[in-house]
Amino acid sequence: MSFILMIAVVLLQIIARYALPWAPNWTEELARFCFIYLVSMGAALAVKDNGYVSVNFLLDRLSPKYKSLLENIILVCIIGLMFTQFVVSLPLMEIVSIQRSPSMNLNMAFMYGAMAIMGLSVAFYSTLKLIEKNR
Repeated sequence: MSFILMIAVVLLQIIARYALPWAPNWTEELARFCFIYLVSMGAALAVKDNGYVSVNFLLDRLSPKYKSLLENIILVCIIGLMFTQFVVSLPLMEIVSIQRSPSMNLNMAFMYGAMAIMGLSVAFYSTLKLIEKNR
């Protein structure tokens, strides 16, 4: 939905610039917000579906036992990093909750919430992947 909304808003801006006497000033801001949420949710889906880029030249040279061990270490590091991002983003959301976006007058805690969503969802899918891998 975020991608469709972003495409629609950008198309509106393009059409308004060339076909209308005025162009809405909020479209750029909304497109940026949609992109931020799109990336945040896409990161979690990439972990879930193994869609992220990886360099395997080191992993391919290891024995299956050490390859599995290194993959587990990588997943634990991802879980730790993303959980830390989630925890750190909560007070940050509280700090920015007094700010409003310039064009749309949205509470900026909503935008910084994308960091919390990304941290929690990537940590969740990485944990599921770690559990599934070690069954």
